[in-house]
Amino acid sequence: MTEEAPPDVKRRRLSAADGATQGVRSLIDLPSGILAHAASFLAAPSKALFAITFDEGSVAVPNERSSAIVGNQWDILDFGEMEKDLAAKLTDSDVEKVLLCIDAVNNLKRLKLANCTNITGTCLEPLRGSLIIEQIDLSLVGEHQNPDLDPPPPISCDHALPILDSIVANEGCSLMHLQFPSMWRKDPSIHSEFHAFLGRYNQMYRSRGVVTCLECNESLPRGEIEIEWIQTVENVWYGTHGHTCYGCFKHYCYDCDSSIRFMIQCCYNCKRDYCKECLEMTECMSCRETNCNDCCLNECSRCNSKICSPCVQSHEGCNECADCKGVLCLECQNLEGGRLPIAKIPTWTTGMFRMYQENCSLTAG
Repeated sequence: MTEEAPPDVKRRRLSAADGATQGVRSLIDLPSGILAHAASFLAAPSKALFAITFDEGSVAVPNERSSAIVGNQWDILDFGEMEKDLAAKLTDSDVEKVLLCIDAVNNLKRLKLANCTNITGTCLEPLRGSLIIEQIDLSLVGEHQNPDLDPPPPISCDHALPILDSIVANEGCSLMHLQFPSMWRKDPSIHSEFHAFLGRYNQMYRSRGVVTCLECNESLPRGEIEIEWIQTVENVWYGTHGHTCYGCFKHYCYDCDSSIRFMIQCCYNCKRDYCKECLEMTECMSCRETNCNDCCLNECSRCNSKICSPCVQSHEGCNECADCKGVLCLECQNLEGGRLPIAKIPTWTTGMFRMYQENCSLTAG
């Protein structure tokens, strides 16, 4: 039987910087260097939350301990790097404290609030008037995810737009890209505050002077209909940022192509533009829309062509086998081998298949 160590042995003593010893009764007694080393194993947002806990969640300005833990390299803060369930529980107060802790107004260039579906937008206050922020993604979803959230999150134009306006109004504004919540872009109205903000943002972009396509050197933005940097025409792309790669901010027109693909394309699923250097695009063989490769996670079980996630989820032009979970694209559905269990096929598609109730042959030769 192992004897329990006496109480005086349980408590370790560490040498402080001045050579003196100090008792460690809790984590708060540990030297900043040890805390910083422990935090280095955490995702960036979790690292900042870790620092906040030592100041009872009230870091109004960075202090010596919090600065040692979080450091000063905060070009990007992406909440998609932390656990999705935890991010969904964060409040405006939590996110605001994180932004204060890292001195976001002076350090942060990219903010991505992926999975922060519990915020209203007041958490952006520490970014008010920022001259260095280049990208703010308020879609509340990660990259290559459908932005249509159900139920709609509480993020509000009333809370977020005044802060965005304070950034856009600055003469030295560095903003290059904005991504908005899907619900702000639905049911567009020219009389809304959101529409008015889009006008102010586009005016800010125009005030920078002529911006040209890096491939053909034509002036941007350009297109067959009225085109702005953020679309203000009432269609499916309303409120989305154009001519700018989400990943690298390079500007291209939609007509320029290389021997492989267009220089820049917009993903129909996640509503983000990507240049060919940052991300591969593919055509969904069911809806024929262009999507990110990562938005087309499914492949046709017969021809191996890509099928976007929305098509699989909605059964539009494709279907998923109830037994093997294989998927058939629109073209392969009409082939003799394209057989799916009848019980799992929506009634409107039954005429498109040769169906057998008892067997699945998607993987058959």
